[in-house]
Amino acid sequence: MKLLHTADIHLGFKTYGRRDSETGLNTRLLDVRRSFACMVDRALDADIDAFLFCGDAYHTADPTPTQQKIFAQCLQPLADAGIPIILITGNHDHPVTYGRASSLDIFEHIDGDVYFHRTPSPHVQVVRTPSGPLQLIPLPWPIRSQILARDAYRKLEPDAVRQKIEALYVRYVQRRTQDILDGASGRRKDGTEVDLSADVPTVLGGHVTVQGSERAGSERTSMISSEPTFTVGQLALPPIDYVALGHIHRPQNRNPEGQPPVVYAGSIERVTFKERDEPKGFYLVDLAADRDASMTYVETPARPFRAIQVDAREADDPTEHILSAIAQTSIEDAIVRVRYRVEEDQASLVDLSRIRTALADADKIAALERTVDPAERKRRTVVTRESDLEDALTQYIAQHDELDSIEDELVDAARALNAEYESQRRGYNG
Repeated sequence: MKLLHTADIHLGFKTYGRRDSETGLNTRLLDVRRSFACMVDRALDADIDAFLFCGDAYHTADPTPTQQKIFAQCLQPLADAGIPIILITGNHDHPVTYGRASSLDIFEHIDGDVYFHRTPSPHVQVVRTPSGPLQLIPLPWPIRSQILARDAYRKLEPDAVRQKIEALYVRYVQRRTQDILDGASGRRKDGTEVDLSADVPTVLGGHVTVQGSERAGSERTSMISSEPTFTVGQLALPPIDYVALGHIHRPQNRNPEGQPPVVYAGSIERVTFKERDEPKGFYLVDLAADRDASMTYVETPARPFRAIQVDAREADDPTEHILSAIAQTSIEDAIVRVRYRVEEDQASLVDLSRIRTALADADKIAALERTVDPAERKRRTVVTRESDLEDALTQYIAQHDELDSIEDELVDAARALNAEYESQRRGYNG
């Protein structure tokens, strides 16, 4: 059985975007659409049995009609091909207010074989695929407002709420896996019961945090300490064959030495320069008959980010030095940031118009950032009556860089003058 595992599409972010003259849309929205469409094309080419999306379709819980339209249009080829689409809600898909619909609820009511999960289901979901049944344990983002709406939990402190969510989710996974091992009843989409079996491919699809996960660059300051966190062992219970996760934007397998894999698909587009060196894509998953899952990571055509760092302080021509660094970087269709460092007396020599011209092939110039090292202010010494001529001259030369090259000649001349003066003074006094 073949699956496509993806997450964290985040339609709607506009970082470093601009208005596209042909469509009127923000270019970053078009970037996500391009990567999404390429992912769906690869799914069709690979003849997958199910499309598993693990949360955060949009960047906010209130997407615009345009963003919703793009998401639906990208999924439509899968629906037309009769491929089951499994949607797990993430934290960005949920409104803050309890009782309001999530941004994915609408997909429950569209044509196609769509399985939508905004809360953990009371039964194992059985999905019909071209290769047979797939057993799904959905683990969407835990909604705090639902827990706090109960009288028993309303006065809990944030840390106590986190612990409660962790306990509830761990118990939920244990119960659903035990249902499968016991051969209990699961539910198809139409509500009909079907016997579960440990011999049927089983997947846990969730939008949660696993301990030790490596976060993408853009996420390092966005996580909060009160977020529920789970161990690999709490999620990777038998007979689960594959744990498909969303929420962390860096692709990774948190159980690399064993089975089942516990995998974050990562995001399909870059958002900030902190992600410039990180791959973006999705996983094609093969659930083999021997119950060992294997994955192939497929990169999307994500917009490249290029960060150019130039130290031009020693350059005779700082502009040429910066242009040389740009010429050595692949900037075509990229979002580019240039940071250069110069001395104070070089700042006026940097020709920004030439630099912008050199960056013409970039999709976007994110920034031209300058760092200026102030000229060293030499402490002006005081020449007193006690200073002899040579000492005074040496101090004077030290304050005038243009005299450095002839310092020896000046000091020798000063000595000669001083000797002549002393000779004349002695002769006059004698």
